[in-house]
Amino acid sequence: MEKDSEQRLLVEIAKQQILNKLHLKERPNITSTVPRAALITALRKLHAGRVRPDGTIELEMKINDTKDQGYEMVSFAEIDEMDTTGAQPRLTFQFLQEQGHSIQVLQSALWLYVRSSDAPNSGPRPTVTAHIYLSGPGESCSNRTLLLEKILDVQKSNWYTFPITHTLQAFMDGGQRLLQLEVTCTETGVAGENGVSQNLCELGKTMDMAHQPFMVAQVRLREDHKHVLQKRSLQCGDDVTVCCKKDFYVKFKDIQWQDWIIAPEGYHMNYCMGQCPQALAGSPGIASSFHATVFSQLKANGINTAVSSCCVPIQRRPLSMVYFNSQHSIVKTDVPDMIVESCGCT
Repeated sequence: MEKDSEQRLLVEIAKQQILNKLHLKERPNITSTVPRAALITALRKLHAGRVRPDGTIELEMKINDTKDQGYEMVSFAEIDEMDTTGAQPRLTFQFLQEQGHSIQVLQSALWLYVRSSDAPNSGPRPTVTAHIYLSGPGESCSNRTLLLEKILDVQKSNWYTFPITHTLQAFMDGGQRLLQLEVTCTETGVAGENGVSQNLCELGKTMDMAHQPFMVAQVRLREDHKHVLQKRSLQCGDDVTVCCKKDFYVKFKDIQWQDWIIAPEGYHMNYCMGQCPQALAGSPGIASSFHATVFSQLKANGINTAVSSCCVPIQRRPLSMVYFNSQHSIVKTDVPDMIVESCGCT
């Protein structure tokens, strides 16, 4: 569909959505204008918002619904086998965050399954030293930065956690999409074949799918009034194919509706679009609950869940409106579920 045709269609959808939500069959026909002084007095009585000098209304932004919102983000690693001899597999994690939202990482940890060594059980096992690196571009080991080193007492194969809160926060603040890590788990003082130590972190082609590395983060939306008050830019660009939110703003003056809608000046008719690969199923963006994460893993492993995944709104907020109805009465109302805040895969 051509862009102009698409714009016209979206505008008509926005019109119909507003009328349906207000239980109107058609826009009110305003045959006479209310005197400005009377209008301003009535609006002040309604406590509809701050009346500007020109008589227009600045509605109060309701930001309390999101400033303390917290949720858990879970991302499973995509494992890239490196071609370079001796190079470790690269773990890639994808975290998407809404533009206009600033995320504070409260706590974050990388979960890795570490195998016990094949050494005989006689005597105490050697300790395992784990190194977590932030991977740079290319396959050279010189393009990586050591994030942490941890000594593990691995008596038997098990899951271990590695705190990376500051790293994930820096990643989020930088607006990046892909967080790439390299991991080594080697026995202290033990050399393998050809002098290369065995990596006891379960990674790569021989990995049991039940032991796929993952990252968990507890986050919340920062209270950032500046971001909330701004009209946010489009988030579904040419390079984004996964489920995302696309912003579309309808200015009421452009569609000749300013004579009956007093406030606001326009409507953010956001909508959801994009693909829902199995890894994103059940997740708001990449964020998901533990249940949804398990659900997506079942689908990824070929277990029939009898549900197809679609990109849909997962969070909406109301639209505060002040308007004339068909009887020329002024109505102030909060129209529920009008503005899509975020999208996710079912």
